[in-house]
Amino acid sequence: MTAPVRAAAAGAPGRRRNDLVGRRRRSGWSRSWTAVATALGVAACGGGGASNPTGTVFDPSGAAPTASIVDVSTTSEVERPYPPLDTLGADGSRWPGVSVLHDAVRFARPARWTIRDASEEAGHSYVRYISPRAYSFAVYERSDSPGTSWRDILAHYEADVTANGAKALGQRVAIATATNQGRAYTIDRKIESKEPILSRSREILLRGEHRIVLVQIVTSEQDLSRLSDELLRVIRGIEVL
Repeated sequence: MTAPVRAAAAGAPGRRRNDLVGRRRRSGWSRSWTAVATALGVAACGGGGASNPTGTVFDPSGAAPTASIVDVSTTSEVERPYPPLDTLGADGSRWPGVSVLHDAVRFARPARWTIRDASEEAGHSYVRYISPRAYSFAVYERSDSPGTSWRDILAHYEADVTANGAKALGQRVAIATATNQGRAYTIDRKIESKEPILSRSREILLRGEHRIVLVQIVTSEQDLSRLSDELLRVIRGIEVL
């Protein structure tokens, strides 16, 4: 009768170690998403007078001005249904699962989003959505190879930011989605006009097995606290293949 007791006792440290690993993993996820929530909700996202949340801060895809923009009203290839990710929002609204960028990226999104523009150009594909809640959400394909080091991927992206007259404020915040590792930035740029406008966006580089993509969120609001729950849910569920 003593053997089972000894076996249980021997297994207890293993269970304690597993519990500790689980707590550490949950803590790591919590810290990661606290950082993203802070990036989304605390820093200002648009200066006074900013009135065009649909405008991108700069073109993160690196595409030329003549990139092949598709007619999203007649092209079904830009976004395809992906039923395994179909879900409901916190308010019971429909969130369809979708696949974009030639089936390289999957996520669930609010059904009320509409596609504003997109490109299927190889190496520079992107899709940009507009929400009735006054923000845009875009996913851009980056040209970096997935085998490239994080250091070089980040340096390339930051060089693109600088080359386009923008400035990285908060940067290189480590995050993780359900399937991918990422780095989050806050990007600031002054748009020249009669009255200079400060445009600010949240941008997240995500690394998949075969693709590097950039998620970009733009709004004219002072912060994203009103939208953070919805946006965090979208970002958490993104799968970059």
